[in-house]
Amino acid sequence: MSESEDDWLALKPREPLPSQCCGSGCKPCISDLYQKELAQWEKARAKNDKSLLSKQKEQSCNSELNPDTFTAFNINSVEQLTQDTYLYRFELPENSSLGLSLGQHVVLRGEVNGLEVQRAYTPISPVNAEGYFDVLIKCYASGLMSQYIKSWKKGETIFWRGPFGGFPYRPNQYGELLMLASGTGLAPMLPILQYVTENEDDETFITLVGCFRTFENIYLKPLLQDLSRYWNVRMFYILSQEHSLKELPWSYQKNTYTGHINENLIKEIIGSCKKKPFVLICGSEAFNKDMTTCLKAVGLKEDSYFAF
Repeated sequence: MSESEDDWLALKPREPLPSQCCGSGCKPCISDLYQKELAQWEKARAKNDKSLLSKQKEQSCNSELNPDTFTAFNINSVEQLTQDTYLYRFELPENSSLGLSLGQHVVLRGEVNGLEVQRAYTPISPVNAEGYFDVLIKCYASGLMSQYIKSWKKGETIFWRGPFGGFPYRPNQYGELLMLASGTGLAPMLPILQYVTENEDDETFITLVGCFRTFENIYLKPLLQDLSRYWNVRMFYILSQEHSLKELPWSYQKNTYTGHINENLIKEIIGSCKKKPFVLICGSEAFNKDMTTCLKAVGLKEDSYFAF
């Protein structure tokens, strides 16, 4: 093999592994971007012109999101919420916003041991937040992306692309929203909650059911407590590893359950809703599947719920 052929093979894009995909159905996906880069590489090799590769791995520093290219954002602060979960705030130019719609997520690019990995996260800040956006991230001991995220420090530059997905919503579209969230599945629910409560003309009732392991694992308690004070918002917590509610603050005891969320509890909560609810679901793949099964069992049709 000639030196020139070696050079071209060294420049050939690497096909992503299944583990590198965020699995959120993004368009374009990391696999779509690979095909685009591969076609560009094949064209450049056929013409023997390496300058045609200059657009590969495009990234921008203009702080405007783009689904095709990664944009640089600086970390403004890092706050550890629990043993394994962190809140990261990213800077935006003054008076500018990220430009997301409700429920949309963005894709993070990281590199671990020379392997590029992409994962999807939903910012928890209000969609109209100016000058910043917040991302809630749980780190896993064996997670590839977690290894990268754990090294983040204030001032570092991180690359995101998007937005993708979303939950189409207009004020008063539903009589009540029932939110079933497990762990960091709380993320897409928060912007919707804040969007409704900030709009005096939106009279939608909201019931949030947050599933966590313990009381200490409930994220963002002050924010959730503030939101629960609105006339049209109520919250329940289900703690899988708590055996008694006696040690909890009194303000949580009446609206907290121990154990796991199940069909009977969902039926009870739906029965207590002020209006027929539209259900939002977000958690692990197993959680989403279980909740879908429970909702069907209590008589809800597929057009009565939405899973992130």
